[in-house]
Amino acid sequence: MESRWSDDDARGLDPVGLRVYTSRLIGAEPALVLHGGGNTSVKLDDHDHRGRPCRALAIKGSGSDLRTIEPSDFARLHLDDLEALRPRSEMSDDEMLAYLARSSLDPDAPRPSIETLLHAFLPDAWVDHSHADAVLALTNQADGQRLVREVYGDRVAVVPYILPGFKLAQLTADVYDASPGVEGLVLDMHGLVTFGATARESYERHIELVSLAEDYVRPQLPAHGSASGNEATAAELAPVLRGALSTSRRVIVRYDGSPRVRAFVDRPDLEQISQQGPVTPDHVLRTKRLPLVLRATDPEGVRDAVAAYRAAYERYAREHGGADAFQHDSGPRVVLAPGIGMFTTGASWDEAGMVADMYRHSMDVIEAATAIGAYRALPAGDLYDMEYWPLELYKLTRAPPERELARRVALVTGAGRGIGRAIAQALASDGAYVFVTDVDRDAATAVSQAITANGDRAQALALDVTSERQTAEAFEAVARQVGGVDIVVSNAGIAAAAPLDDLELDTWQRSLDVNATGHFLVCRAALRQMRSQGLGGSIALICTKNALDPGAGFGAYSAAKAAQLQLGRVLAVEGGADGIRVNMVNPDAVFEGSGLWDADLRAGRAAAHGVAVDDLESFYAQRNLLGRRVTGPDVAEAVSFLASDRSAKTTGAVIPVDGGLRGAFPR
Repeated sequence: MESRWSDDDARGLDPVGLRVYTSRLIGAEPALVLHGGGNTSVKLDDHDHRGRPCRALAIKGSGSDLRTIEPSDFARLHLDDLEALRPRSEMSDDEMLAYLARSSLDPDAPRPSIETLLHAFLPDAWVDHSHADAVLALTNQADGQRLVREVYGDRVAVVPYILPGFKLAQLTADVYDASPGVEGLVLDMHGLVTFGATARESYERHIELVSLAEDYVRPQLPAHGSASGNEATAAELAPVLRGALSTSRRVIVRYDGSPRVRAFVDRPDLEQISQQGPVTPDHVLRTKRLPLVLRATDPEGVRDAVAAYRAAYERYAREHGGADAFQHDSGPRVVLAPGIGMFTTGASWDEAGMVADMYRHSMDVIEAATAIGAYRALPAGDLYDMEYWPLELYKLTRAPPERELARRVALVTGAGRGIGRAIAQALASDGAYVFVTDVDRDAATAVSQAITANGDRAQALALDVTSERQTAEAFEAVARQVGGVDIVVSNAGIAAAAPLDDLELDTWQRSLDVNATGHFLVCRAALRQMRSQGLGGSIALICTKNALDPGAGFGAYSAAKAAQLQLGRVLAVEGGADGIRVNMVNPDAVFEGSGLWDADLRAGRAAAHGVAVDDLESFYAQRNLLGRRVTGPDVAEAVSFLASDRSAKTTGAVIPVDGGLRGAFPR
């Protein structure tokens, strides 16, 4: 590992600015910290709320990410107050947090780290703490202290493992005092702490000490192969796995079949090395104590394996917490499938990705530790204490409420423009992870990018709904990316105007291909995947008022859309026993952003109704009972209702969104 320090970048920064700078240098190294891990602080001159000079500690706020940290992410506390605590014999976590709150110099700052006192009790101005992979490979051994001495000699001292808090802060300071001249402290099972009189000294000590561990470990690491995951099997397995893991609440399931992952999951000693425990106690909060090693690929075998994992987890929780204690969901967060790859779970795409990142680094540490000795983790009781630490359980009570469609996955066809675009945006806004599909990949990408720019989650897929192969591939991609689909909106369509006696066979056939067969292919794939999951689901078909009230010169469109509507009714009949709801939405004359209403169609419909082309939109608005224009967001509102649990008892319905047309009233 090389130093990223730059005199030019550091020049002229005040202490907090410099603390931000070196924190980001550490955060830029995934082998040091991931997703909120690690901690940094600086002691500086400050002022209290009355403007009186005081000594202060600026420390990373709880939950902040070193990679992107800002000055406002640091909590500033009265250092004299903190140092006064060191002689105390006991201090509970609740007492400590209350004391830290009273010591704050800024009541609007984030909550200070649980390791605040550890940083305060060390005398150096600058303190850096990371969970360096290479250092963990040394400590997570039966004879870890011997390896640490072999690598570092007297340059570091080792702090035995204790749950973070007041006692760990005291013990760390005691070890520091008993080891004059050390450049760092290795926290057993918990990483590396360095310190210095300057920001550069502490940071570069950190990089140098980590590099020494890397130099010791690297020559002994096994070579990784080039085999990639079995994507076809993963796509079949993921929906079954997602269903088995979503018995209490839905989860997102992400798949990784990269060569690096395959090298780990295909090891002959996988059952032994993966079942020791996580590489740091912090990891248990994301990855759970143990992954599930899954060798079954048939649905029954997968469900049995998950059920066995759940039973084992519940025994672990009862053994260490008691029969009546609160338990987290008992399903695994990491699933290792030999010959296939790794699946990780979370409440969201981002959370499942964090779990994957952490476990990939766990693979590195476990393999490195195994190469130089025998990997070990903390005992189950210590890990339980961390997993059910009251301070972590408190965070659950402070989490914001989830949006209505959180944990749901939606796929929308024809979503590159018009009604489809509005539906995709509405579902994403409600919290769903949306696959934006369209025959025009660029249009789908533009919609996906607009959704993500708004802070929601989406990705684009090119999909010609008339292609059985592309449709199958789209649903396979969904399975690998997120585990399966909960909401499918079959919207893609085309229109052409011509009297039947002037209608070309190719035009008639093309309308049937897109407006009927395309919906069949999409809905069939959705039905199959939803049944594999066993979680039910919602399918919405965007039909048209013409399915019930056809117009002259619109025969090819009206006939195909009538077939689509009838298809939806049959789907509702066949899917009901599996909890799969199927409903139809009948819009009319949605012009805004539509790909249907091209110049030729506008001209044809204007001629059929005897109005000028420029007056066509007004004509359609004036002919409905409400006298109102119908827009894409109007249709999206109906779809959002049908996708949500608000319509949990509704299936087989036809909902008009047409302003009121008597001829199109559902019968």
